[in-house]
Amino acid sequence: MVQFIFNPFPTLRTDRLILRQLEWNDADFIFEYQSNKENFKYVDLPIYTSVKEALNYISRMNTGIENNKWIIWAITDVNTNKILGTISIWNISIDQLKAELGYALFPKNVGKGIMTEALRKVVDYGFNKMELRSIEACTSSLNSKSIALLESNKFSKTSSFVEQTSNGESIKMDIYSRMCSD
Repeated sequence: MVQFIFNPFPTLRTDRLILRQLEWNDADFIFEYQSNKENFKYVDLPIYTSVKEALNYISRMNTGIENNKWIIWAITDVNTNKILGTISIWNISIDQLKAELGYALFPKNVGKGIMTEALRKVVDYGFNKMELRSIEACTSSLNSKSIALLESNKFSKTSSFVEQTSNGESIKMDIYSRMCSD
């Protein structure tokens, strides 16, 4: 049976980016992102009200990595180590060799090709190091930038569903998938 072990943590590099494990000193940046309601117009997640919540998030994410449940990278600038966003492989199915991709980019970094660069590196890791057969991503059907990112990286829409938010609204979500052979 296939087993995924993320220890030691697989730091990934591109020309402009280092994808590394979340660190305690990332808490202020995580809080800045998670406390801005505008960043969550396409997803139903709680808004943070304190840096302590960001520290708890970092702790939960790193515990999940230690337990080989998922892997999340801080997307950082190669020159400054400043966090620009996050990207993860989670919801891993060992039986089906399938996983889900999740990502978030701080708004000031959108449109610079950062997420494209990070996504390509993480998808390569998923297919070539984890030997996944497929990777999926779920996005709001209204999130045109996320859809464009996925489609430009060979992901195809496979299905849709309606999700109920915590305040009773309905959001149409699309599932995109990419096979290892694509």
